[in-house]
Amino acid sequence: MNRLWAALGLATAVAAHAADDARLQPGRLRVLSLDPTQLREVVPGAVYMGHWFGSHQSTALFRFPPAAPSTAPAKLAFHSHGTEFAVQTAGDSEIIDERRRRYPLKQGDVVLVKANVRHTGTFGNTENRILSVVTPARPEYPPEDGTAYFPGHGQPAAAAAPARTDYAGPTVRSLFNLATVESTLVDYPGGGVAFRHWQGDDVSVAVTRLRRDGAQHRPGTHAVHGEEVAWLVRGRMRYVAPGLGDVTAEEGQAVVLPPYRAHSAQCLSDDCLIVSWHSPRRDEWGPEGHLPPIELITTGGGAVASAHPAQCPCKKDTHSSSQ
Repeated sequence: MNRLWAALGLATAVAAHAADDARLQPGRLRVLSLDPTQLREVVPGAVYMGHWFGSHQSTALFRFPPAAPSTAPAKLAFHSHGTEFAVQTAGDSEIIDERRRRYPLKQGDVVLVKANVRHTGTFGNTENRILSVVTPARPEYPPEDGTAYFPGHGQPAAAAAPARTDYAGPTVRSLFNLATVESTLVDYPGGGVAFRHWQGDDVSVAVTRLRRDGAQHRPGTHAVHGEEVAWLVRGRMRYVAPGLGDVTAEEGQAVVLPPYRAHSAQCLSDDCLIVSWHSPRRDEWGPEGHLPPIELITTGGGAVASAHPAQCPCKKDTHSSSQ
């Protein structure tokens, strides 16, 4: 019994420490503008960056302007952190892991970088922008209003966990390219929603296309799940979370949906294309290539009758009613 109380005390202390972390935004529904012209200069003339926090993750946008002949390229130190979801929104780059394996990225590529892999990168000669979501949150990032951080400049990179020693298989996985992914989505009967997902070690990535005139696209309260960052590639979306309010996102913005809070989403334009990152992994979606029941698609799908146990381990008997 004493061991049980000790374990509960430790869990409470860990939860309190996370809640006290001034960088994080626990339970907050928010929109990230991701405006590349508003980023802070981190490396003079070479790197501009902005970063934001959710409950368990950090989102960052990097911009690397074309290098002038007299300007040395920014040096990115080898560093490691949690699982990274990265989108090459402009230009091209290359990720290099500690084993010197090289993973080129071209504009529109979306990749997952395995957790705790020491890696570095190089950047092309044209305008280069990268959107990155890392879980757990990057420990070396300061509060959002502080000076942004770039590995190798100002302080050493901090690892979220010990560096990975198991390098079996690739450390960077290419998921899809934004220019071609829509042709691979699968439509649900009734129209309005098309979907596809990819599973990482501890996160899931999904692409959802919504058409406002489709029978299956209707607002409703959804089963709760872990934290989500939804990046709006096209269109205009409204998100509502009971008790947290509502937000409207425009094309190019991202919405942070806090973990384990019911919410609904609706496309306000003729159609919307959303790329979303989820942590923990959405096991209820099943393996890649499987089309989950539409009630488990929480971005734009219909209302659900009950929550899948994998969606909220803290409330296995949670039920969510239709609107």
